Amino acid sequence: MQESFSVRSASSSDSELILQMIHEMAAAEQWQGQVSVSAEKLDRFVFSERPIAEVFLGFWEGEAVAYLMVQSRFSSYTGVPILHVEDVFVRSRNRGQGLGKRMMAFAASVAMRRGCEAVHWSVGDWNTPALAFYDRLATAREKGRVHYVLQGPALKMLASAAAGGSLKD
Repeated sequence: MQESFSVRSASSSDSELILQMIHEMAAAEQWQGQVSVSAEKLDRFVFSERPIAEVFLGFWEGEAVAYLMVQSRFSSYTGVPILHVEDVFVRSRNRGQGLGKRMMAFAASVAMRRGCEAVHWSVGDWNTPALAFYDRLATAREKGRVHYVLQGPALKMLASAAAGGSLKD
């Protein structure tokens, strides 16, 4: 498998391919209605001078079969960088060949090269195949934390407090 599988950094010219895979992942997770990413947004946030995320593409025998989106973070407790995996996705027809593990191994190697002491990600608690996959990687499930999302009207309302609105909590 080693000779037939490769990973490379994505570029703006890969935007349509990345969007296809994002839509495939959303369909698999039944989140199709939540996808609003576009090539323009990828150009602005991923392929710009100051990107906030990076995308890597996995190829099996020359065909794009996987993608990995990562972001850099910093731990205030340990004072070291952390690599956050936003997405790791293998196309359905290519699953079961160890490619997901290869993509996660690639993420781990990126983290090590960058001096990160950890790789973090989250997964839907309903996604039992993904949970089993990650458990097989000798990972540890983080306990004692709750993941929050602030978006839409709630985000705007809280942000308005910084602009002179009420700052009471």
